[in-house]
Amino acid sequence: MARYAVAGRTPGVTNTLDLVAYQLWNPHASISLFVREIHHFKSAATADNLKIVRTTTSGTPGSTVTPLINNHFGKRYAHISVALLYLAVFSVQPTLAGPEMFRIALPAAIGAGIIWVFPEPIEIPAGTGLGVAVPEAGTELAITAADVSFVWDE
Repeated sequence: MARYAVAGRTPGVTNTLDLVAYQLWNPHASISLFVREIHHFKSAATADNLKIVRTTTSGTPGSTVTPLINNHFGKRYAHISVALLYLAVFSVQPTLAGPEMFRIALPAAIGAGIIWVFPEPIEIPAGTGLGVAVPEAGTELAITAADVSFVWDE
C-alpha cells in the first residue's frame, strides 16, 4: 500500500447538530481508503466539540483540496482513488451514516488540537467519506477555524 496525506484550513461551522466541517471523500468506484490519522488544530480561541462520522454523500463543499503526487510520502505514486479533502462551509451537507465513531471537546485556545491515530485504520469504501462534524447543537459547540489533515493508505 502507498501512504498519502492532505491538509487544508476549514473556516469552521456553526453550532448546528451534525453540521460537517470537513471530510475526506473517496469518489472511486471500487478502491477503499484506509485512514491512519486525522489531525485537527484550532486557529481561533473558542471552545470546540468534534465528532468523527461516516458519510454516504459528498455534499457540496465550500472548497476542495486535490492531492497530487507530492502528497505521496515517497513522492512516487499519484493516488488511484482520486480522494479529495472537502472543507466547509458546505452549501449542501454530506449525508451522515450511523452514529459517531469518536468524539472530543477542545478548549478555547489557539493551537489546541488532537491527532487521532488509528492502529487499525478506518476503511472508507468506494463512494463514501469520513467527516468531522458538530456532535450537539448549543452555545459554544461550534467547530471554529482549524488546520486539518488526513493520512491514509490505498
